[in-house]
Amino acid sequence: MQKRRHLLRMLVACGLAMALCHPVAAEESVVKVGAKQNMRATLITPDGDGPYPAVLVLHTSGGLQSADIDYARRLVAQGYVALVPAFMEAYGIVARTRADTFTGDAKPIYDDLVAALATLAQNAKVRGSKLGAVGFSNGGYFAAWLAATNAVQAGIAYYGAFSGAGTDRSLGRFREAFSAKSAPLLILHGAADGTVPVKLAQDLAAIVQSAHGTVELQIYPRTDHRFEREPASPAAQAAAADAWQRSLAFVARYLK
Repeated sequence: MQKRRHLLRMLVACGLAMALCHPVAAEESVVKVGAKQNMRATLITPDGDGPYPAVLVLHTSGGLQSADIDYARRLVAQGYVALVPAFMEAYGIVARTRADTFTGDAKPIYDDLVAALATLAQNAKVRGSKLGAVGFSNGGYFAAWLAATNAVQAGIAYYGAFSGAGTDRSLGRFREAFSAKSAPLLILHGAADGTVPVKLAQDLAAIVQSAHGTVELQIYPRTDHRFEREPASPAAQAAAADAWQRSLAFVARYLK
């Protein structure tokens, strides 16, 4: 009997692990979104009629990658519709020209993401009043901006590039945008981030607090940039697991 119970526990654990790593969505499709409907995006929906809350998943300066789709699939497995736009691709921006996303192309990209949210809200499976955004590095910048302007009901920034790759070291855009009416923001950042110094995350949290907005800041010790994508150290692995649970709790609180 004891052996059977042990085997059952192992099977359950394996099943949960498989579900986490390879969640099954009802449908995945490539759609066009944006103000001019020229931005390629992957739309992933869960089983059932819904309506479900929906989340924009916004990529890093490396462009749309499998990690972004994997994260979206994990959200879908938790009962969200996910839309993953290739926003840099739409503007011909690559990693070496990433500063363009924060300067000349910033407002057009922002407008396209707002239009993408409008497309999501009109989807039959989506509860249009419950929209969120989660972004990574470059995408974290836009997730924070969307939260600041109340274009979403909740925003999450993983190691957000809040200074716009050094183009706005005073975080002027966020100082102007955040107010008491802004949507709640969750900031997840590594204390040892060598790409985006942790002080920028702390500064943004202080800006939101000064504006009487709602912000949660979680700093992970001994953790670098991209910690949930390249968890090479025990600290990064622990950070990735904790960040996922915090993200789920955050979107559940404000979107469900």
